[in-house]
Amino acid sequence: GPGGNPDAAYDVIDIDPYGMASPFLDAAVQAIADGGLLCITSTDMPVLAGNYPEACFARYGGTAIKAGYVHEMSLRLLLNAVTTSASRYGREVQPLVSCSIDFYVRVFVRVHDSPARVKRLASKTAVVHQCVQ
Repeated sequence: GPGGNPDAAYDVIDIDPYGMASPFLDAAVQAIADGGLLCITSTDMPVLAGNYPEACFARYGGTAIKAGYVHEMSLRLLLNAVTTSASRYGREVQPLVSCSIDFYVRVFVRVHDSPARVKRLASKTAVVHQCVQ
């Protein structure tokens, strides 16, 4: 929890801003209790869908490929941003449900204290290449 105090941590945090969720991720992964539920909505689909690759990289740590699976890529970018943020504090993110609906994406994750599992995060992170010719 905040300041390392588990009694001050929250069991559930729901982030539902108008636009990007990225500015709130760092605080949320610190404030959630061990095993707590973190719910995140992001409505900045033009950025997540690859229309603004520089902004997407700055906000979420990656860029989307404009393809038929752009909604899945958007979910994966948001999950990667949450996972990366949590790993800075020795916390692991367990995805439970991911939804892409109309103009937004929404993910539900469980956050656990697990410095040992954070060390394995690099083996769960990948780069996507697509040949367009």
